[in-house]
Amino acid sequence: MKRILLSFQSYIKKMPSFKKSVLLFLLGGCSAFSFAPYYLLFFLLIGLTCLMSFLNQAQTKKQTALFSFSFGAGLGVFSLKWITNAFLIDGGAFSIFIPVALLGFALFMGLFFMLPAICSFFFKKGIAKWLAFSSFFAFFEWVRSWIFTGFPWNQIGNIWTTFLPFLQTASLIGVLGLSLITLLFFTSFALLPKKRYVILLSLIFCLFSFGGTLSLIENKNEMVWGVHLRLVQPNIPQSYKWDKNKAQDNYNQLLTLSREKNQNITHVIWPESALPFYPDIDEVERLRLMGALRQGSVLLAGGMRIINLRKRELANSLFVFDHLANIIGYYDKSHLVPFGEYVPFREVLKIDKIVPIPADFKKGSGLQTLFIPKAPPVSPLVCYEVIFSGHVVNKEKRPEWLLNITNDAWYGISAGPYQHLSIAQMRAVEEGLPLVRATNNGVSAVINPYGEIIASLPLGKQGVLDTSLPRSNPPTLFSKYGNTLPLLMIFMIFIFALLTNRREKRYQNQ
Repeated sequence: MKRILLSFQSYIKKMPSFKKSVLLFLLGGCSAFSFAPYYLLFFLLIGLTCLMSFLNQAQTKKQTALFSFSFGAGLGVFSLKWITNAFLIDGGAFSIFIPVALLGFALFMGLFFMLPAICSFFFKKGIAKWLAFSSFFAFFEWVRSWIFTGFPWNQIGNIWTTFLPFLQTASLIGVLGLSLITLLFFTSFALLPKKRYVILLSLIFCLFSFGGTLSLIENKNEMVWGVHLRLVQPNIPQSYKWDKNKAQDNYNQLLTLSREKNQNITHVIWPESALPFYPDIDEVERLRLMGALRQGSVLLAGGMRIINLRKRELANSLFVFDHLANIIGYYDKSHLVPFGEYVPFREVLKIDKIVPIPADFKKGSGLQTLFIPKAPPVSPLVCYEVIFSGHVVNKEKRPEWLLNITNDAWYGISAGPYQHLSIAQMRAVEEGLPLVRATNNGVSAVINPYGEIIASLPLGKQGVLDTSLPRSNPPTLFSKYGNTLPLLMIFMIFIFALLTNRREKRYQNQ
């Protein structure tokens, strides 16, 4: 292994910068296969090893920026290109924006690789640069989670949702901490022949995995007594969702799936935007919901809530109905999707949003814990609200489970719904809470607090998933302190990088 890497490093030294950047773009694209649904982790290992090697060889800031941006751009385009499927809905009216979107993915991810690389350029090649780049990258990955409303999709740590033992580490340090450890580990292979760092990180990885294995052994898969859920997955094509001529057929389909052999069901759950009417004003249609419920049961369903009837101000909401179709609770989505649910700077940007509703959605008041009959308190999360690490529960009123309703039909049969599911698994482990995921077209699933999928409906299939609700775990370290611990780890590694850099400069001057 050592001889192969040394030979490779000698070869790439002779490559011109342009060829190196093209190679890194392709390696970044291949690294997209390390995420769901493929989980081919060796692509990211090879890609990050090469990137670190190239950064060590870069002679100028221009080369550093070019190499890091190329890798990030490749990763951005190939890991996020599934989003462009949404532009093909509605007769392809937005297809003209596909090249713009692909360019945006490249610029976005390229920027968040380039910034840490440039910051680490001033550190000596080798150990100091390795530590600096890892700490800066993790820091900017945290920044990516909140800047411009945040888009923390496919953080590096999410590659581990397929490996449950190591995934349990997220209960301590969250996905940000996993990203930091992963980057340190994968880029350390570029430091050979100084293999002691690879060995040290391998031991740390094994230690965390061993601890996670012990946690999984303790998992007894206990369920909440008396709670029987039915997740309804209608698999309605997105082109039919907003078709007024299809609205009644879609509604009837949901009612039919909900009522079939539901003698023991206590809670029926429909996905995001399932209701084709306004429940708060359309009493006739709302009363038809009684046909989907048995006496004493509860329906949780996504729909649009009218905030101001005169202004036609709407919210993307989750409604809670009793068996008489009375609205007994609701939650308004508070983290809206730019250009999907509202247009930022609408006064300047004279464009339509993708969701075909004239008015922008209004954001809700924030995360809530809903208290619903015959079930533990729940934290509702609409669509991509689940992707924000450390921001999925109301910490003053800790819930006992998470409910994520979403409509991934926008993205068809692609990697997107699987990546969304993977992110949901990470949230369950971080918070120590089970997560129930109800989708229009899949993947609907029930995830226990260890990130294990205990029941699911496949992508692109119509049906129902009848399941119990897993019990929650005690509050995790991450649920108490959020990103405080991983940010502290980032800071400590940055200090080590400074000390190492100073020591190496002192040795060089002697």
